[in-house]
Parts: sequence; C-alpha cells; structure tokens
Amino acid sequence: MIHKWEYDSRRINGINMPQMMSDLERIGNEGWELVQIKDDVDDEGKVTAIFKREKPETISL
Repeated sequence: MIHKWEYDSRRINGINMPQMMSDLERIGNEGWELVQIKDDVDDEGKVTAIFKREKPETISL
C-alpha cells in the first residue's frame, strides 16, 4: 500500500508561545501534522509553518 500526502503552509504566531500552541492545536485538529517551522518572523510576529496529512485514498500494489 502506498500512502499519498498533501502539504500546506500557514502563517502562525511565532512570538507569543500560548498563541502559537493554540494555532498548532487548531491546525492539528484538522488532521495536519507539523513538519517544519521556518525561521522567517515577519513584522507581525508570524512565521511559516509547513504541515502534511495523509490523503484519504491509498494505492494498493
């Protein structure tokens, strides 16, 4: 069986830790798994977070 993945990037709070954790919890509840947080803090204190989740369909070999 081969799994297919979909990826997404979102801007989340990168300075306020409680807000960052809240953002990550909300996105995780949508089925997304955090892959990376980039070190690119903007003027609003947001960073780019990369997520992945398994696509519903799988391929059997």
